[in-house]
Amino acid sequence: MKRSDLASWKPLITIIITSLLVISIKTGTISAQEKIIDREKLVSVAMAKGFVKVIIQMEVPKIRELTGVSTKYKNIEPGLIFPRDGIKADIALEAAISEVAYAVSTRLRSADALYKINHTYTMVPIVALDVSEKTLSILEMDPSIIRIVEDRLVPLVDVRSYKKGPVDVVPPSLYDSVSIIGVDNAWAAGYTGLDWYVAVLDTGIRSSHEFFSGKTIIEACFSAGEDCPNGLTEMYGPGAATHYENSYNGWDHGTHVAGIATGNNGSTLYGVAKDADIIAIQVFSRFTADECDGENPCVMSYTSDQIKGLEYVYSLRGTYSIASSNMSLGGDHYSDQITCDEENASIKSAIDNLRSVGIATVIASGNDGYCDGINAPGCISSAVAVGATTKSDQETWFNNWHESMLDLFTPGQTIYSSTGDSNTSYEYWSGTSMATPHVAGAWAILKQKSPSETVSAILNSLSTTGVSVTTLCTGQPGSKPRIQVDAALTALSCQNLPLKMNTQYFDTIQMAYDSAAEENTIQIRSVEFTEDVALDRNITATLKGGYDCDYTANLGYTTVNGLLTISNGTVIIENLVIK
Repeated sequence: MKRSDLASWKPLITIIITSLLVISIKTGTISAQEKIIDREKLVSVAMAKGFVKVIIQMEVPKIRELTGVSTKYKNIEPGLIFPRDGIKADIALEAAISEVAYAVSTRLRSADALYKINHTYTMVPIVALDVSEKTLSILEMDPSIIRIVEDRLVPLVDVRSYKKGPVDVVPPSLYDSVSIIGVDNAWAAGYTGLDWYVAVLDTGIRSSHEFFSGKTIIEACFSAGEDCPNGLTEMYGPGAATHYENSYNGWDHGTHVAGIATGNNGSTLYGVAKDADIIAIQVFSRFTADECDGENPCVMSYTSDQIKGLEYVYSLRGTYSIASSNMSLGGDHYSDQITCDEENASIKSAIDNLRSVGIATVIASGNDGYCDGINAPGCISSAVAVGATTKSDQETWFNNWHESMLDLFTPGQTIYSSTGDSNTSYEYWSGTSMATPHVAGAWAILKQKSPSETVSAILNSLSTTGVSVTTLCTGQPGSKPRIQVDAALTALSCQNLPLKMNTQYFDTIQMAYDSAAEENTIQIRSVEFTEDVALDRNITATLKGGYDCDYTANLGYTTVNGLLTISNGTVIIENLVIK
């Protein structure tokens, strides 16, 4: 890795209009001792290496108000123009943050501090730096700085050896997995992700691969290790997202992931959103074998680079119609939502603000086989955390599970997609890294159908129409939906409540049953319910599931997660799966 002599570093702030992020700021006086998170560790690293990588959070006047104005301007829909007022709002926010960042830098120079700025964030009140132990103490006393945290490293998520259950012995190809989630039906209806972009924050891309032929590919690189193709920490334009040499573990991971989300070889093999375009953002740096705790060198990603990548996606919201950002990376083990959000506050802010403008951040849950938690940043509450299933709709043995932090399942075992070896190379890979781009691609299909729909609404359409998959974790409660894209498309356009009886509509099965008369049939849409139902009236009634939005056709089955207790009368049940 390239490491400059710390004594020769010169402070530099490069202002680039990028993206809009909000960080929750704790008001009131903060003592120097409270500013540095895990001070002992940061000091120890600085003493051992001569420097430590940190992210400083600054107090910027009117940051909430300025951010609130800027976040009103949403991701543009295809064919529309971003408002001039949106550009002005971003510039105003940039100016406020830059003023404070410049003042901090000026004070460091006056104190003859040793430091190097890796990234400035013109729309988020942070700066990423390498600092000496002395500089850390100087920053600690600076009145404009309210928090100093380590710029943590995050690995790619690799399949581990811990095994929760049986491995699916029938390997799915990419075609199998897109068919399993109903994407071929979406294509037949004309929804292919056309005119939408999927951002892939990963190890880069082999843009010349046949799987990306004819696609527009926007490229950028953010590497705090100074490993971008230009030898710097940032690069934009063609070639910026070129992946590393094949001697590094994980080198072509991004090419495989991008293929799953958007690939299209024009004849026989397709990713999920086969007509979507790509924003390829390389957010990894090179590390030696010793640094990787293995026999081979590897790539890992600094948090500061991930935030910069998400910020870049936000900066493009006025130029390209972006459906989602895919992050098939993660580390650590979080089982508590509050702790996850607090310890990952800076990147959470990036995800929050992308979500506020209609761009989903879809992140892998991780491959450690945990039964009580998932990796960060996937654990963040505003992210969409994705787990992996087999071809036969079982949770994979390596998947990280948490009953509330995990959102969705998709196939992630033995998935066939593009690799970096040549322009025609493909391989079968497994992991939640492979599951995640299925969801990111599905988002582009659903945005094509409903361009102005919110992240919450699209997530709800996937959650309520998916196939329920129960965890393999012994003693752990719950199931999560394996996405069914064709059904989610129907749900997005549906304004009707999920149950109908005669001319009335209802929210819950219990409400409909309590209003039923003798010989009534309660029609239930093909969505997933979670409720316990007490069927205790002296009547004969029919519960019939699987209906489409208009209650004119039957799509199959309706899943009910809960107890249906019949203590009186007669109930005829059709097309219901009770779990």
